[in-house]
Amino acid sequence: MAAQGKKHAGKDPVRDECEERNRFTETREEDVTDEHGEREPFAETDEHRGANTKKPEDTAEDLTAKRKRMKMDKACSKIKNKSKHALRKKELKRQSDYIHSLKLLNVLEEYIRDEQKEEEEEEGEEEELIRIFQEQQKRWQQYRSVRRERLKEMKLLRDQFVKALEDFEDLCDRVFSDEDSELDN
Repeated sequence: MAAQGKKHAGKDPVRDECEERNRFTETREEDVTDEHGEREPFAETDEHRGANTKKPEDTAEDLTAKRKRMKMDKACSKIKNKSKHALRKKELKRQSDYIHSLKLLNVLEEYIRDEQKEEEEEEGEEEELIRIFQEQQKRWQQYRSVRRERLKEMKLLRDQFVKALEDFEDLCDRVFSDEDSELDN
């Protein structure tokens, strides 16, 4: 459990609040001479550290305190596991939402591209239809102008033909009248 505390140091406020105090790792005030390695044998500040000199009541209190710490550790562990589970669940939900939003974004981008492509195709088709219509109008106008020219030429030819016929009739009339007059004489 201490290894987990070191692993998540500063990251898990629940663990920091519930972490038990380890009396074996706590620093004790030592003699200044201890730092320099200058200890005198049987100095006045030495305490007897060998056998347990505590009273039985103190031991019972220590055991009760230790049980309380263990219960608190167990409760903190449960809370920590629940919070880890909730955070993991929330992270999975966030990832799932992110994936869904990416998919939605891709679908929307594809839809926009398709719409733009269709719009460009429609504009291209409209432009093609306009170009075809303009070409047909141009051809129709050319046909009409050629037809007008032909009609004018035909009218001139008809007029020339009518005049030539009239001239021919006049000539024929003169010739026949000359012949009739010669026959009469």
